Amino acid sequence: MDQQYFDRVYETTYGSLLKYAIVHLSDPTDAEDAVQNVYLAFYRRIQRYGHLDVLFPRAFLLKMLKREIIEQYTEREKRSFSALEDVPQERLRDEIVFEDGVLDRALAKDILAEAKKLPQETYRVFVLYYGYEMTVSEIAKELGLGTEAVKSRLFRGRKAIRQYLTADDVDADAGR
Repeated sequence: MDQQYFDRVYETTYGSLLKYAIVHLSDPTDAEDAVQNVYLAFYRRIQRYGHLDVLFPRAFLLKMLKREIIEQYTEREKRSFSALEDVPQERLRDEIVFEDGVLDRALAKDILAEAKKLPQETYRVFVLYYGYEMTVSEIAKELGLGTEAVKSRLFRGRKAIRQYLTADDVDADAGR
């Protein structure tokens, strides 16, 4: 009975939790790890205590995920604090990286479809940055723009994608 409950909760919440993690973590692999850690802890919890006291599983899991994200950032900061001093600022990325096989294919298609709705110049910068992993200065040189213009377009593109990704969370919470 607990296994069926877990499977049902997993199927109905995985997509929204992964989207939340991707928005709040800089690396899609870290996002997937965080979500899987949460499901593992949740599975162990319902094996030990049952699930009757979990009235809103999505909210319960989201709270667990928020704690997991905080822990990941804390660990990352401890590991990389000294290493960050030697890295050029433009190489420090706190954005989504599109890598084949890392993101769920359906989510990647949705994000790409949403990115295609961006203004053409923003879309081009977005694709060069994420798809071809070019730096801000490389993109600026390639397109004949200033670095601030590239950063601005990346900001607008990420903001639009983030709004799209978090819209499902708002819709899901409103339907509850």
